Amino acid sequence: MKFRLINHKTKPLSAKYLTDVYDLSNGNNEFIYCCVPNGELSITVILEGDCHIKTDKGWQRQPNVHLYGLIDKVQLLKMSPNYREISIGFYPHYLQLFLNDALLSTNKTNGTDLFDLFKKEEVNKLYENLCQCKNDEALMDKIELFMKDNLLIESLDKRISAAHHLITKENIYKVDNISSILNITPTTLRNLFNQHVGISPKDLIKIHRIKKALDFPLTCEESLTQVAYHLNYFDQAHFCKDFKDSIGISPKKYYLNSQLYSDFSDFQHWRFDSFGNII
Repeated sequence: MKFRLINHKTKPLSAKYLTDVYDLSNGNNEFIYCCVPNGELSITVILEGDCHIKTDKGWQRQPNVHLYGLIDKVQLLKMSPNYREISIGFYPHYLQLFLNDALLSTNKTNGTDLFDLFKKEEVNKLYENLCQCKNDEALMDKIELFMKDNLLIESLDKRISAAHHLITKENIYKVDNISSILNITPTTLRNLFNQHVGISPKDLIKIHRIKKALDFPLTCEESLTQVAYHLNYFDQAHFCKDFKDSIGISPKKYYLNSQLYSDFSDFQHWRFDSFGNII
């Protein structure tokens, strides 16, 4: 699989609202990889081939332009031979500025057809424009145009952006503490997250903790306690339970598998065959 980040900082709206833009492709063979929970949402535009997501109902084919993310467990995705996609990443509360509906209604274990969220003509225009692009500059011009045409409101509820900052940057992992800092009740905070983020603050906290754990340098089992306390877990057992629930393997197996660690560091995904027989 080839993973390539595209510089999105050259365009004003993209620099303000996007987390990343990347070009993902494979060669002549079918490829299965594991997508890791990261607390983000992406508009995925499939330029070539087909993508399927593994759900409880089996492999589900994804629309050519769909919204995907906010998963809370590792999920399998399968790319057909000669596959290529452009992915446009958002923090959920920024994507909310472009949507009429609350993000709570989006599918968490499967892609949501973008036709259900945007005007059909806008989705078709985005797809056709990206298909014609010959270089990164042209890609970013068309993505910027899509954002300009579909921005509904420019003002974001400051309580949401502040809460997101407290979780992801200040490492505050208790809902009551975040609510207290923002001078609102925990119920109000949860309601704000349901409307503007699509998951609860508790779920985002869990995702962010595990994401940080995946990047934590560790080489021996004895250091698991160090990771747990670094992430403000009460104990190692609680950390190990959350990790296995989200990733599907124990933290010990993850840290001792150099291929998994390398894959995540390189492109925030895992090759399915990297798991071998450990998952």
